[in-house]
Amino acid sequence: MNSMAGLASLSIDLDGVRHYRAIHGLEPQQGDDPFLTAGLDCFLDFCAEFGLASTIFVVTEDLEHEAIAQRVRRAVSEGHEIACHSHRHDYAMSRWSPAQLGDELARSIAAIEALTGHPPQGFRAPGYNLSEPLLDAIETAGFAYDSSLLPSPAYWGARGLVIALKSVGERPSASLVGDPKAFMPQRGPFRPKRKGSGWRGERRRLVELPMTAPMGLPWIGTTIVGSEHLGWNLTRLALRSGKPIDLELHPIDVTPEDAVDADLRRVRRDLQVPFRDRMNRLRRTVERVAGARRFVPLAEVANRAGAGASR
Repeated sequence: MNSMAGLASLSIDLDGVRHYRAIHGLEPQQGDDPFLTAGLDCFLDFCAEFGLASTIFVVTEDLEHEAIAQRVRRAVSEGHEIACHSHRHDYAMSRWSPAQLGDELARSIAAIEALTGHPPQGFRAPGYNLSEPLLDAIETAGFAYDSSLLPSPAYWGARGLVIALKSVGERPSASLVGDPKAFMPQRGPFRPKRKGSGWRGERRRLVELPMTAPMGLPWIGTTIVGSEHLGWNLTRLALRSGKPIDLELHPIDVTPEDAVDADLRRVRRDLQVPFRDRMNRLRRTVERVAGARRFVPLAEVANRAGAGASR
């Protein structure tokens, strides 16, 4: 896998505004979702500026809205990979029964295949919450790769603290702390061991593509756009990796603040950074990475790692 050291990926999880409002205990917002309309437009324009193809993890119930489906069709026409981020984006998905997991994944696969003409190769769990039953279901569904692991104990601890603080208030968070084992340092790509397979550790067919977290700190949109100094240094450390790297974003990172209501802006520090500053920080980051590596969709990384399409 050393031959892949020169690869980088840009991925985005299409979490809608309703998910952030639920995390922060806010009432649902009425009308169009600014993250999945204005934010997705900005992301696709940004990718077109650099001529790069990203991996877009779609929550497929959103494809029922024509305004969002239209933008995802644009993404397909511009060469982006469409991957699965579940059908309903339930943070507790990792705790579901095998039957529930199978139904959820089947609905997502069918929705993506109907829109793109072929089934998705990749999956990313809501909230990065992975479990053995969920991994079993992903493999059974025929995905070539999973990219749910964010190997950052610091992220897990910070999220747990926020959830704990909100639990004592009037509006608890809808998020899930998750299993700390899923946030431990990982080196990838790799084929996960099948639990209970003995001391030799039978490997799964699918490939795991962990997100990039140099020194256990998440190299994601929140850190890139939220702090110029931290983001720049994490990028420098990420580029030292001898493995493929993935910069993970969310639409909130690239949505103009005036498209978002005041309640959410008040509780999200990233939305308090002016849109121009956020985009400039992201632009400088991508320029720096593109100067050292070649951007490819995650499916290409998985395929080169030996997964291949298993359908």
